[in-house]
Amino acid sequence: MEKMWVKSWPDDMPQKLVFPNKPLCDFLRDNAEEYPEKVAINYYGREIGFQELDDLSERFAVALNDLGLKKGGRVSLYLENCPQFVIAYYGTLKAGGVVVAANPMFKEDELLYELKDSGTEIIIALDHLYPLVREIQKKIQLSQVIVTSYWDFLPDNPVLPVHPSMQPPKEVFPRTLDFLDLLQKYEPEPPRPEINMHDDLALLQYTSGTTGLPKGAMITHYSLLFNTVGSAVWTRIAEDDVHLSVLPFFHVTGMIHGMNRPIYTGTTNVMISRFDTETAIKAIHDFRCTVWVSITTMNVAVINFPDIHKYNLQSLKHCSSGGAPIPKEILQRWREIVGPELVEGYGLSETISQTHVNPTSNPRYGSIGIPHFGVECRIVDVNTQEELPIGEEGELIIKGPMVTKGYWNNPEETEKVLQDGWFATGDIARMDHDGYFYIVERKKDMIKASGYSVFPAEVEALMYEHPAVQEVAVIGVPDPHRGENIKAFIILRPQYKGKVADKEMIVWAKNKMAAYKYPRIVEFVDELPKTGSGKILKRALRDRESDQC
Repeated sequence: MEKMWVKSWPDDMPQKLVFPNKPLCDFLRDNAEEYPEKVAINYYGREIGFQELDDLSERFAVALNDLGLKKGGRVSLYLENCPQFVIAYYGTLKAGGVVVAANPMFKEDELLYELKDSGTEIIIALDHLYPLVREIQKKIQLSQVIVTSYWDFLPDNPVLPVHPSMQPPKEVFPRTLDFLDLLQKYEPEPPRPEINMHDDLALLQYTSGTTGLPKGAMITHYSLLFNTVGSAVWTRIAEDDVHLSVLPFFHVTGMIHGMNRPIYTGTTNVMISRFDTETAIKAIHDFRCTVWVSITTMNVAVINFPDIHKYNLQSLKHCSSGGAPIPKEILQRWREIVGPELVEGYGLSETISQTHVNPTSNPRYGSIGIPHFGVECRIVDVNTQEELPIGEEGELIIKGPMVTKGYWNNPEETEKVLQDGWFATGDIARMDHDGYFYIVERKKDMIKASGYSVFPAEVEALMYEHPAVQEVAVIGVPDPHRGENIKAFIILRPQYKGKVADKEMIVWAKNKMAAYKYPRIVEFVDELPKTGSGKILKRALRDRESDQC
């Protein structure tokens, strides 16, 4: 495929990344030396400087080694966003271990599967999650369980609203190790294992499970560093920038852009454990945040917040979003209400976040942007794998330093998606003549109605134009005559609840789109099922429909 995106590359952006080839944790050490007192983390008003953060992660690394962790050993982080996540993550890397970032929304079977599949030896969990770990210990052997509490690092008088789920006092459990006790017990003098940047794993990053059992993508130290550096350079991070981190750190977007980027650049991270619209808005207002990476559902929540105009969000200068296509209507309202452009990007667990990003100087609505640093990509025929011409829709395949080495302990699945370094994303896309890429839909989500291919994202974008629609998800449901029918699950804006009928919505949609495309079925719901990273979980909606048949 001709690299049409070269002509759309920002004039002031380097074509290649140049950076020291050393583990990411070494950059924390560097910044601790250069900016010892600078605030690395602001956690509801509790400030942790770079030197303190480096010291705490060093102590945790020593503790891990003393607890028996060897190079390549797995450490599971069963945590929400909190300073302990950062300390444990960087401490694990310093000890030569491999991070397995578990979804804190996991139930027993889900966590058990990931711990067994990864071969996790040590787990660190929040106290309210420990009872689930205790049940799992009856089924598998974990060498050590470390427990911590939000209140280990929350200030006595938080300056931002603390989510109700975080307010219960700290709990201590027998036959577990206390996180703070470990940090106090050990001196910050860890051994420094030799790291092969291209071969040694830093992470086993599990897929979200939207298309079957989660698989552990093997991410090397080099891949992790490459996309962290790429994120910092593309965003033009300055030393006085302040990041708002609300996306979960266990997910690649939050991990790279919310956690690793501030540490690599030596900038401040305003950290929130649980997303709450008012808390996020207040954080931007109070701490003059300049950089925010979010997802579509958060953007929708902000522009629909009743008192949004009472807050000053003008400090924001770089806002990006991912997880799902953002309808033009939402993007335009964001610019009117918040200020800066909201640019879209694209990435996967298997590519440790971004592979495509919109240039802030020339974003293109509805596009995921142009290929990022080091990315090669093609659009190929789903069946023949032959490369397709510009403008035609096919599967997006990607190659580059950020691509996983494969799935842990799963050569069969690896072979399905990884050939000669090319990773098959499973997403249907097209490229325009300027090198901008557009995700049409996931292969699995495509609906076949009366012989026509219907892509839910297109239907959803049109449905967002109705003033009553706050959020919408579209799936295909079995139909004896049409093969599949189109069904829309809609969350209404508060002022429209009880005032709009499903039949009215269907008539409106019929007048907005082709006969084969508009939803024949509409169901109003109070919430939509989502993954821990905030993506709408279409599989759960399909499963629910199947159960009702």
